[in-house]
Amino acid sequence: MQAVLHRGAAPAGYRVELAGGRVTPTFPSHLFATQIFECRYYCPEVPRALGGLTVVCAGWEACRPDYELVRRTFPWVVVELVVRGEGWLELDDRRYPLRPGSLFCYGSETSLRITTDPARPFLKYFVGFTGSEAHRASARGALRVGEAREAVYPEELQQVLDRVIAEGNRKSSSSSEIANDYLRIFLLKLDECAAESSAGEPSRALDSYLRAKAFLEKNYLRLRRTDDAAHELGMATETLCRLFQHYSRTSPHQFVLRLRINLAVDLLLGTNLLVKEVAEQAGFDDPFHFSRVFRRVQGVSPAAFQKLHRRDGRA
Repeated sequence: MQAVLHRGAAPAGYRVELAGGRVTPTFPSHLFATQIFECRYYCPEVPRALGGLTVVCAGWEACRPDYELVRRTFPWVVVELVVRGEGWLELDDRRYPLRPGSLFCYGSETSLRITTDPARPFLKYFVGFTGSEAHRASARGALRVGEAREAVYPEELQQVLDRVIAEGNRKSSSSSEIANDYLRIFLLKLDECAAESSAGEPSRALDSYLRAKAFLEKNYLRLRRTDDAAHELGMATETLCRLFQHYSRTSPHQFVLRLRINLAVDLLLGTNLLVKEVAEQAGFDDPFHFSRVFRRVQGVSPAAFQKLHRRDGRA
């Protein structure tokens, strides 16, 4: 296995090095796009006997302004995620706008055409997979073959795909198995991160939710009440709560608590701050309330968490 990191147009014949030093020309080079400025790929040796879910290709591509890809079929199921840039997707007989957070899935019976906006070329991730569970997984999940959606948490999906690529290219005896496990995590995360609204159907509700989510992510340390957030966003509190319940199955209050606890975890792991200092920096006025919330989320108190993970032994 080898990470292919390349600048310039993709070469006509990729040679993918496999574990053990052998080189194979068998991976279909025509399946790689050619209008690429920079890319990284993970292309494992696919066993003939496939069970479960198996990654056959994964990577990211920074596209040139003239990027256009037309496919009438593809050997495997593929999910792609746009993380930068804009353009258009034609998936069978439907046309979708693509923007950061757009997701789409295609397979052997799907025709597609992808075109980037020359002024805002794509950076996009993809993962192709096969195996006895591949079509079953793509048929029952939030994103099905032949569909496009908007990702509510695109950064979380990108992080998992980065792990697929990185772990797959470690060249250890367990690399492919670990990459396959991350694929399973990715497909599970799709159920959390793929919004119900189709990417081809402009949704004011989805746009409002994404705007509210970005606002809370930026201001979660200073916001004290859901009413205050709704007021600053120019919407009713009931509307804000309904948007979060619909798209993320949580409340704005719980979303803010999650962000604060995530920050608290980083502070407990990466600093020597006392628990009460962590509580203050994470936006909690009352350290006892912070400890209760932290224990509910993490299963242990902040002090116990800090003691378990502290490296310098300071109590």
